[in-house]
Amino acid sequence: MSGGARILVPAAAGLILLWQPATGAAQIVVETGPQAEITPQGLHRVPPAIMPGTWARPDLDLARYARVFFLPTFVEFREIPHRRYVARAMANQTAFPVNAQRRARLRELFGAAFYEAVSNLRSYELTDELGRDVLMVQGFLTDVASGVPPDDTTAYGVLIRMAWEATVVMELRDAMSNELLARTVEILRINGPMDPTAVYALTPRFTQEWSSLLIGKLRALSDLTGRPDVGVRPGAWRARP
Repeated sequence: MSGGARILVPAAAGLILLWQPATGAAQIVVETGPQAEITPQGLHRVPPAIMPGTWARPDLDLARYARVFFLPTFVEFREIPHRRYVARAMANQTAFPVNAQRRARLRELFGAAFYEAVSNLRSYELTDELGRDVLMVQGFLTDVASGVPPDDTTAYGVLIRMAWEATVVMELRDAMSNELLARTVEILRINGPMDPTAVYALTPRFTQEWSSLLIGKLRALSDLTGRPDVGVRPGAWRARP
């Protein structure tokens, strides 16, 4: 069909419209109408059939950005009461408190892993300056819970049912206005059974996987708004300097 294709998709929130001009530029598909799910920041839900756990501005256009600015990551832990644990009680316990040392370590690992993932984007140049062509990217871990019991109970030989659970979030902002452009949210759980003594040795790999997932979300959003080739550079992971 000359001039592009027009696709109408029915949804509970009303009609959702995608216009794909011949030039390849695209307007992102979002829920519209009185029943549409809209955040206080003006982000509309993207239909889950297209991209689950995603909210975006209806006029989102990532094709206008050539550079990315990495914002510091943020990690928030679930508040779990500290109490005395015994082996028998742990059979019905899934999530345990995370001590200060392990909290600091997870923050460090996720910050380094997500920075590395963002810096390896192929079609965006990483920058430490703000400008009209700059997209600010930030990663979050919220409601983080550990399946590892306190140190004094790990010698009982009990296999844990999960290693980590977290809500993994990415936000995109315009560098000039600081306006929130899009947000992706996904709840991830690393299930066992697993030896609790192995969890923290494997956590660097887990944070890389979470970071790769967020980069996949950015690639998908870029595809939906007409920005091609948002891949990652080949090569090994490097630690943040």
